Amino acid sequence: MYRKVQRVQKVLKNAALHAEKFSHKSGLTCVANCHHCCLKTDISASPLEFLPLAYHLYKTGKAELFYDQLEKLPANTLCINFSPLGAAGACSEYAYRGLICRLFGYATNHDKQGHNRLVSCKTIKQSPTAALLPPKLLAKAPVMADYYMQLAAIDFKLGNEAMPINQAIKRALELVMTYYMYRGRGRRA
Repeated sequence: MYRKVQRVQKVLKNAALHAEKFSHKSGLTCVANCHHCCLKTDISASPLEFLPLAYHLYKTGKAELFYDQLEKLPANTLCINFSPLGAAGACSEYAYRGLICRLFGYATNHDKQGHNRLVSCKTIKQSPTAALLPPKLLAKAPVMADYYMQLAAIDFKLGNEAMPINQAIKRALELVMTYYMYRGRGRRA
């Protein structure tokens, strides 16, 4: 489990660095304190991208409490980590945010013709900077599907399970807590 968490963390770190580099080169930025992307209730994610969060919560003794909070949430609610009064991008677990959170706004997907299409909010897409993005620069943006394929290469099943974000976090917690509940003695947690 620990090695899988490390591999996922590496993909997440590389994605964040790629998005940051593209943001710097392109001039695309989120509007300060906007958080509109976090206010969506239909964000899909995979449990695998939240495995590092689940592991962190387990290691800090917060996994069961977090899980209980997730159990009480109704379906299709805002991400449990969304904290509008928080300092780090309104995410209470910013360092352990998922791949979707790291890439949204600064990544692309391919359209039917194979051209790169920016995956971002309306605010960014309608900005003058986005409108003037040259195709050569857009080609240097992270491709969302590429990073999700990297996750799937770590664990095909978990990397391809798409579910609402809170369910993905809950599933990741279930996996980590179950693994460490039944693991043998003397192994690294």
